[in-house]
Amino acid sequence: MATKIRMRMQLFIKQGLFTLAALLISSAPGYAEAPIRVPMDASHWHGLEADSMGSKGNPEFTREEGFPQGLMTLKEGSAGRDGLTFKDGTIEYDFKAIGEGAPGIQFRINGSGASENREEFYFRTGQDCRASDDCVQYTPVIHGFMLWDVYPQYQHQAMLLDGWNHVRLVVSGRRMQVYVNGLPQPALSVGKLESDSKIGSIHLRGPAQYANLVVTPGLVDGLPPQPTPDVTADDRAIVRRWELSELCPISLLAAPAYAEMPKAASAWRTIHAERGGLVNLNRQYTMGDQPAAVSWLRYTVNAKQPGVKQVSVGWIGEAWIYVNGKLVSDAKNFYYPPTERRDPDGRLSLQNGIFALPLRAGSNDIAVALYSQTRDAIRPRMKYGWGLMMRYSDMSGLSFVVN
Repeated sequence: MATKIRMRMQLFIKQGLFTLAALLISSAPGYAEAPIRVPMDASHWHGLEADSMGSKGNPEFTREEGFPQGLMTLKEGSAGRDGLTFKDGTIEYDFKAIGEGAPGIQFRINGSGASENREEFYFRTGQDCRASDDCVQYTPVIHGFMLWDVYPQYQHQAMLLDGWNHVRLVVSGRRMQVYVNGLPQPALSVGKLESDSKIGSIHLRGPAQYANLVVTPGLVDGLPPQPTPDVTADDRAIVRRWELSELCPISLLAAPAYAEMPKAASAWRTIHAERGGLVNLNRQYTMGDQPAAVSWLRYTVNAKQPGVKQVSVGWIGEAWIYVNGKLVSDAKNFYYPPTERRDPDGRLSLQNGIFALPLRAGSNDIAVALYSQTRDAIRPRMKYGWGLMMRYSDMSGLSFVVN
């Protein structure tokens, strides 16, 4: 009798341990669920309205031998997948470009219009794609703004073929790796997914044909969910604390005057730079805000003695830099016209420009008026990146004032 009791107890313990292990595995980050094979047919997809990247989507569906899940052709615009949300895991699909464009995938989509947040990965399918450093690109969409021009570190070359190409996205928390055509090394590694969305729907964008879409929730190949460290985190020369004004009207015929800067304390709020020192204004506003408007940003720096200090500045649009009320620079970085693009290729980077700031001994007020729109006409607010970063080349004798 005692032997039978011991055997039953041992069996009970083993079964309990097995159940506990299964529960722990199933609840662990990266636990893979069954793959979801998504048919390419009209019962699973719908065309989307026109947006900043293209016309209204009009997907066409066909069945061909070798494609049991069907084919979807998007000559333009985008198509949305019905009834599927994605958080973490693997997304695989095959695509064939139709001419030149920016076909790709959007995921973790939440909201719409001025409130939309999502992540996006796409190809630039021109004939130079394989050799160009922006063949593939990741961009977040934040509050309806598509920030393709803010993160030049998230674009790269890729081995794009003339016919069908296989794409595999591994998404884990705030990180992503993208593999193209079975190569073992990722074509693109994203150290931090930047949108404010963590879960949402999936869209595909043309011009391209799509097939063999498979979503495997939880399959992350051991990719950690935490973002990679910010390599600039200990850089004391970066301006990290700013004050941001409410939006102010701007005349298209004149530079914003220092005297026009808001006076009331209630018109200002403190914001802090993100990774790399980026002041991301797309997080501060939405697409519905006043189109013809300027943002003022300011901070205070103390100098032990008078002198000129060099600063590297990255920005999108037009920036007017004031030191103690005096205009010291008026500089443009617009993608169009090409003559107004700053290196690198009109993207936001500390390579955009170097400027001299004449400082006096004691307290110095640095202010920047930033305008994101082209200045030839009043038009809807630019739908792309809007931000600023600044770094001193020499911090000797300087200190930032923190109120």
